[in-house]
Amino acid sequence: MTREGWLSRLAGLPLPHAPVIVDGGANKGNVAARLLAAFPQARVEAFEPQTRLVRKLAKRFAGDVRVRAHALALGEAETTLPLAVMNRPTLSSLLPPTGIHGKYAGEALAVTDTEQVAVARLDTVLACADVIKLDLQGYELPALRGATKLLPGVSVVVAEAALAPLYAGQALLPELEAFLEGFGFRLDGIYDFFRNGGGRIVSGDALFRRV
Repeated sequence: MTREGWLSRLAGLPLPHAPVIVDGGANKGNVAARLLAAFPQARVEAFEPQTRLVRKLAKRFAGDVRVRAHALALGEAETTLPLAVMNRPTLSSLLPPTGIHGKYAGEALAVTDTEQVAVARLDTVLACADVIKLDLQGYELPALRGATKLLPGVSVVVAEAALAPLYAGQALLPELEAFLEGFGFRLDGIYDFFRNGGGRIVSGDALFRRV
């Protein structure tokens, strides 16, 4: 299945002409670029805590006023936390990687470094958002808890969701769904399913719409 399959669904939903889109876990900006292709008038607030990656992100969009890069992790409280940096950087997390080895069976995954990163509540950084996309390797629920002042004005949330724990302490899909239901969202669909070596679906991108 094509990556970011949820983006086709998002592009078909009624959103403002110039939506404010949060890209949490922006990495080097590939998703941000696809969001701008789908929503040319959008403003993308891109959050990436890894120093090396956020530098690449900022360089990629230098001069593009539609994108603002934040060297921050998103969480429930303003603090500093250790980020476990993996040899596959997209799997780096504020949570210890435990079941992630089962998801990518056969790959030599390892924590190669630990980086102290700044963590912020999303609702202290931004005053509003129309779409929140989170790919935080198990830290999606704390990030949503740090966005409670924004959520009443948000139309769509897209969050990577696991069906089995991939990181220690990770909230699974039912917990994300229950939390967002409390803010008036409904699970619209799950995209980009990932199957482990045994063929079992272990994760996907869940799209929630305001009811």
